[in-house]
Amino acid sequence: MNELILVVDDEAKIVKLARDYLERNNFRVIAADDGVTALAAARRDRPDLIVLDLNLPGMDGL
Repeated sequence: MNELILVVDDEAKIVKLARDYLERNNFRVIAADDGVTALAAARRDRPDLIVLDLNLPGMDGL
C-alpha cells in the first residue's frame, strides 16, 4: 500500500509541485490550502506524513 501524504500550503504552485513529484514516486497525495482544512483532512484521512507550511491563512501551521 502506498503511503498517504498531506501537503498543506496556500500557494497553489507549491502544492502542484509537491503533488507532481510525490505522485511520480508512487505516493498518494491529498492537499489543503489552510490550517482548518488541513486539520480536518488529517483527522479524517490519517496521513502517514504531513508536509506543512507554517504561515497559513486562518490557522497557522503550528
